Amino acid sequence: MVLVSCMEIMRTSHTMKKVVVKIGGSLAIDEAKLADFVSAVSALPGSGCQVAVVHGGGKDINENIALLKEQPTFIDGLRVTTPGIMKMVEMTLSGHVNKKLVRMLLTNGCNAIGISGVDGNLFQVVKKQGKVDLGLVGEIKQVNPKIIEDLFSAGWTPVVSPISIGDGQSWNVNADTAASELAVALEADQFVLVSDVPGVMDENKNVIPELSEADAEKLIEAGVISGGMIPKVRESFKSIRRGLKSIHIVGWKDAEHFGKQINGDLNYGTILR
Repeated sequence: MVLVSCMEIMRTSHTMKKVVVKIGGSLAIDEAKLADFVSAVSALPGSGCQVAVVHGGGKDINENIALLKEQPTFIDGLRVTTPGIMKMVEMTLSGHVNKKLVRMLLTNGCNAIGISGVDGNLFQVVKKQGKVDLGLVGEIKQVNPKIIEDLFSAGWTPVVSPISIGDGQSWNVNADTAASELAVALEADQFVLVSDVPGVMDENKNVIPELSEADAEKLIEAGVISGGMIPKVRESFKSIRRGLKSIHIVGWKDAEHFGKQINGDLNYGTILR
């Protein structure tokens, strides 16, 4: 198995390697892990990578929604979003979580800039249709990657909140979906999902290093891949069919492991191809 480093791509093609990283879950609220992540991302532009970080922030949102005296409701993993909750979701993600990450990256010497899917029409959505009305939950219909490409060209590291635009208003969009749509639109060389789990597991709870779509479907049928990992894996293969080269699902170990994963010196998670 050959994994290619950022510097290798730079030497052979004189272009920077484009990497999209999605973070969420416990990483977004564990200060020590987050500081470690920030140091890892800050090192990547120097090794020939252009990096866009897409973040969720579900736990922060739940804390803030508690102030509204509204119970968070989820259907098929998606948050039912009333207008009151939408206001709070946008403030939390595009405000608090986004600016915190940008501050930490800047403090670490990384040229970070924070935007959301609203800015520059990055993520344009329509209302997501389903068995029940999810409220202000959007489905991405179009991505305008030019704003990210312009920021890359100017030497910035974009930090992206998944709040999106449609019909003149803001919509809540699942961060995994927003990240994979961005990776496809940018024709990213690498898409890394930093998850709460170390990768896709087999029946003995060992991480599967590489996974094809056919093997993944067999594991879903057998009940080995279950719960929230099913949509993650299926969405990932959908993105691969649309042109993504590979998707890495990894847990967070430390900055060294992460840097080696990106540079192709190591695989400690699951690579979908």
